[in-house]
Amino acid sequence: MDFFGQQERAQRQTRLLIWLFGFAVLIVVSILSLVFASIVYVFRHPLFHEAWWNPMTVVIGCFFFLARFLVHPFHTLEAIWDPSVVLWTALATLVPILIGCLYKRHLLAEGGPAVARLLGGRRVDPETPDLDEKKLCNVVSEMAIASGMPQPEVYVLDRERGINSFAAGHTREDVAIGVTFGCVKLLTRDELQGVIAHEFNHVLNGDTRLNMRLMTLAHGLFWPTIVGRILIRGTSEAPEMGDSIFDENLPQLNQAMVPFACFFFVLGSITSPLVRWIKSMICREREWLADAAAVQFTRNPPGIEGALRKIGGLLKQGRLDNAHAESASHFYFVNCVHDSWFGFQSTHPPLPKRILKIDPQFDGAFPHILSLPSQDAVYDHRYEESVRRMRAETAVPEES
Repeated sequence: MDFFGQQERAQRQTRLLIWLFGFAVLIVVSILSLVFASIVYVFRHPLFHEAWWNPMTVVIGCFFFLARFLVHPFHTLEAIWDPSVVLWTALATLVPILIGCLYKRHLLAEGGPAVARLLGGRRVDPETPDLDEKKLCNVVSEMAIASGMPQPEVYVLDRERGINSFAAGHTREDVAIGVTFGCVKLLTRDELQGVIAHEFNHVLNGDTRLNMRLMTLAHGLFWPTIVGRILIRGTSEAPEMGDSIFDENLPQLNQAMVPFACFFFVLGSITSPLVRWIKSMICREREWLADAAAVQFTRNPPGIEGALRKIGGLLKQGRLDNAHAESASHFYFVNCVHDSWFGFQSTHPPLPKRILKIDPQFDGAFPHILSLPSQDAVYDHRYEESVRRMRAETAVPEES
């Protein structure tokens, strides 16, 4: 494998993709401006003037406008062109994007630890008595010394049974390394070292800084979806995995806001796929670079290769259950959500291709890896263990 050639190629293409991401922002603003201008045109030119307020009239008007656009697109664009409407709709689009970006930037000002807590991470004490967590801290310390970096904070996602990891931070001083519970329990020391080396190379190459900016920008671009959630659920938070709008313990839907929420969800469906696609293109190139550099850094190809093989053989692979997993999908070692559109929007290259880059003799077979207990059982066990340890340290006897 030509490591230096792979790194140089990935760096060139990454610079190009960054420009493409900026161009995608312009495309999103243009599409939304066109949508608002079209809506204004339909209201200004109703089919039936005496019943312009009737919702059915508006629907029929939109249908005929769409048919007209399909038949005579350039003539229709000329008809709806109004500089004042385009200007105000562009401002109405850009201002929420800016506010969303600034808000997310404020939330992530602390750096890596803020991302780790957002994803449900628990900070690991370097003096932890847990042998697996002690092994993790030792590996992170070794990589920090070898790379000349400050010791980053280490987090474990206790509720996540998949094998995955991430590195986040604005600078090398505020970096946090996070791994899932499955990563701690299912990987050997060499495999864990390969994964951590991969994450450290993201830090050394400046990927974590770029990823933080991408997360901030993506939050601003997802503003229609966020507004839709607020209108229909009363919160901007994404629903937890497995949640349903029919669950009794969830807030009741605001039925009066459903039409407005659907409108914003439609706008979000226009912006979100394009943003995810550009983000995935940027991340894929940087994953090739980090894999190559991790092998070069550890001089132990079977380490990261073994981790990738185990991920492929685990039923859950690297998928996470946290509601914010998708928004931080570009931080992870492997895909944290199900692939969609035949991998069109996948943030990471396919596992077989990544392994073949390291071991050209790979036959495509993954070992079967048994799944860990459910997240709640793991979390309850971890909570009870911490309570017992706290009581022992304070000499408070347990209740009978």
